[in-house]
Amino acid sequence: MALRAVLFDLDDTLHNKTATLSIVAETQFEGAELRRLGIVKSSWLAAFIELNNLRIEKTEVFERLAERFSLSTDLKEQLLADFDSNLGTLAQPYSGVFELLAACKQQGLKTGIVTNGRDQFQRSKIEGLGISPFIDSVVTSGGFGVKKPHHSIFLECLHQLSVSPEHAAFIGDDFEADMKPANALGMQPIWKSSDVSTAVAFSSDTIQEIQDFLFPNFSMPVIR
Repeated sequence: MALRAVLFDLDDTLHNKTATLSIVAETQFEGAELRRLGIVKSSWLAAFIELNNLRIEKTEVFERLAERFSLSTDLKEQLLADFDSNLGTLAQPYSGVFELLAACKQQGLKTGIVTNGRDQFQRSKIEGLGISPFIDSVVTSGGFGVKKPHHSIFLECLHQLSVSPEHAAFIGDDFEADMKPANALGMQPIWKSSDVSTAVAFSSDTIQEIQDFLFPNFSMPVIR
């Protein structure tokens, strides 16, 4: 069936989370003058990225950072507040994201984002990425009250777009949270991964290759 919508995961799909964390970690290291506490910058960056990529609450991330680097309670709270307030503005997209979203719009498709995480925090990333004008619906687990891979959060986004699952594709990096429910619901599952699986329609870890799969004969119009 012809596509009418493309839905996306956010982190590690559209949002280059590791690139963003690298910038935030360095910004905090310099802004809080952590070098004065005897903290080695490379050690801070590595720990910051490692802990923020774990599926744990951000309060726990900064608790662990405080323990590892002997940060005071006040400094720990300051860094956590800064993280919450400013990460979104520093969000980095993967190469090709704008082109893919623009191609979806040029093809007349609706677009949505289904993402786990705190509602305002996730939305701040979308704003920071600069992709809001391309997105028709955003459903977060924090706002909806249910996390992926539960089918209801996907169905809510499809409902908001007025599109049935068989007319939609879902692009995500997490096989369990993204691909399995997309497949079960009858969406076209596209896995942002270098791995392969017969359970998905296509897999690639580059946005450009995903765009080429979705729109094999499409080229963006030249603006003169």
